[in-house]
Amino acid sequence: MTTTTTATVSPPATGSTLGDGPGRYEVQITSGGLLRRAVVFVPESVADPAPLVLVFHGFTRSPEEIEETSGMSALAEEHGFVVAYPAGTGFPRRWLTSPAQGDQDVVFVRELVGLVSEAVPVDPGRVFAAGMSNGGGMAGRLACDAADLVAAVGPVAAAYPTGNCAPSQPVAVAAIHGSADPVVPYEGVGEILPAVEDVVAGWVERNGCAPDAAAADVAADVSLRSWTGCAANADVVLYRVEGGRHGWPGSGDTSPWGRTTDAVSASALLWEFFATHPRS
Repeated sequence: MTTTTTATVSPPATGSTLGDGPGRYEVQITSGGLLRRAVVFVPESVADPAPLVLVFHGFTRSPEEIEETSGMSALAEEHGFVVAYPAGTGFPRRWLTSPAQGDQDVVFVRELVGLVSEAVPVDPGRVFAAGMSNGGGMAGRLACDAADLVAAVGPVAAAYPTGNCAPSQPVAVAAIHGSADPVVPYEGVGEILPAVEDVVAGWVERNGCAPDAAAADVAADVSLRSWTGCAANADVVLYRVEGGRHGWPGSGDTSPWGRTTDAVSASALLWEFFATHPRS
């Protein structure tokens, strides 16, 4: 299938196109016959070449909401990376996290990365993806189906079927999940939502990591397990928030599903992981 990509920016930030300099832009792309959009933040401190972090919103949510919840734009200004917050499709708005649903979202993400890379000097070895809930599932799908595009992914409060996952190369994974999540249960729900630890174990095996994890406590209610010795620097880590509900740690978010922890920042943890896991 042939797709065409066009883009407009509104409102203009520092100029009329994404390439005019730092700013916050709304980009529209015609991808696969659909008009898609994303919010792109280019910091004043942008590096040359710059890492690019894709951050996917949750089910029914929006780019603006995940930008506010994650605080990733402020972190980007501090560290000089570019952030893109894509928008899903449909009503309610969502991401197609299963190959059975088609590849239109994967194609859109590839085109978005290409568009940003034409305007900003993006380092192709430092493209990363994170997401909340359904958006975290999209980040996980990219690790399976676009391993040539993303070097590392960070699913937050997310799980996704990976039975047919056969990435073309290793992808580093940093998962963050609450043990009391009522929406995406830590222990899973059959084949629809596998247990978080089973998903992580799949990546440990896929990436050829040493089977025994190092364990540490990073806060009173947050534990960390790390698998290293993986192929191509593709380490796997799991942050477990004890008693954590369905949310983005560190956001102060008061969702109807209850609070997760503010003892750590999911965004800071993910950026620290991304920064040390470029494609090797």
